Amino acid sequence: MEFFLRAQFLIPLISVLALFPLSESNNNQFCDATNIYGDSECNVMSSVSSKILIKGGTVVNAHHKEVADVYIEDGTIVAVQPNIKVGDDIKVIDATGKFVMPGGIDPHTHLAMEFMGSETIDDFFSGQAAALAGGTTMHIDFVIPVDGSLSAGYEAYVEKAKRSCMDYGFHMAITKWNETVSEEMEIMVKEKGINSFKFFLAYKGSFMVNDELLMEGLKKCKSLGALAMVHAENGDAVFEGQKRMIELGITGPEGHALSRPPVLEGEATARAIRLASFVNTPLYVVHVMSIDAMEEIARARKSGQRVVGEPVVSGLLLNDSVLWDPDFHFAARYVMSPPIRAAGHGTALQAALAAGVLQELITVPSTQLRKP
Repeated sequence: MEFFLRAQFLIPLISVLALFPLSESNNNQFCDATNIYGDSECNVMSSVSSKILIKGGTVVNAHHKEVADVYIEDGTIVAVQPNIKVGDDIKVIDATGKFVMPGGIDPHTHLAMEFMGSETIDDFFSGQAAALAGGTTMHIDFVIPVDGSLSAGYEAYVEKAKRSCMDYGFHMAITKWNETVSEEMEIMVKEKGINSFKFFLAYKGSFMVNDELLMEGLKKCKSLGALAMVHAENGDAVFEGQKRMIELGITGPEGHALSRPPVLEGEATARAIRLASFVNTPLYVVHVMSIDAMEEIARARKSGQRVVGEPVVSGLLLNDSVLWDPDFHFAARYVMSPPIRAAGHGTALQAALAAGVLQELITVPSTQLRKP
């Protein structure tokens, strides 16, 4: 992902999506989800050659890059080497001047998410189709409990994901705590394959958990061998900041950022890190947007604590000037939590990603909300 960042997403890229064939049940997902494809397009998967040679591209992996050919049979990479010779019956893709690399995995998405009376526009079909077009071949979405029930939330997201056209996985959000939730976490890990749980320290009155609940969740994650994740903003202080902005009449997108400054992200990050250290369990800090949070993660990692930090593409490449645009609808497109920060934060986060202080790169797609 660092390679993408340095090239600012402008590199010529060949997406070798044919290397990852859909399961038989998903062969016609594009046709089932829309009415714009004819029968010939719907059956294209069955007619694609099972033997493919991607020729002359620059093959990139985690360790190096080299000009080579990639030969695939039945969806499996058989050989990667220069000047592979094949017969006339083999489909050849000329990748000269392009990069050939593994499909990306986006570990943080919100598709078909219902939140505060609205729902994201992108569902599991449209969001995944956009991802595939850009070379991302898997993502991990967040299951939101239904009235606190993990099982009901899981079933709801399984239903939403029936429109999928690519591989996906699930994290699980924890928004309340009782013995039933504790038992359901165990079911999610042992029976449903979910081994990461997210705790929101923000969104007071909605998803926010207090320190007592977070402690219980951290202990349960440790006992299950699961990964605890946190959205790190001080929800109580943000709530006060929001009231202050309303009193001052600052109710546009710029008020969103002013109500939740970097110091509140840093405080919540530090608190979560220290509680995870107290419990002695790993911690994953989602969408790191500020120097304040990044420095807390760097300090913890330097001390040997198991902490992972994930920056967001928008936080690396943009600054908060977009939130002050006089066109409300334009500025509103850039509202997210934690918010895009002032100039300087993105540059520091880029350096932290390059140095390994931060480890993941995500998109958090959450297209303009609509009423459900």
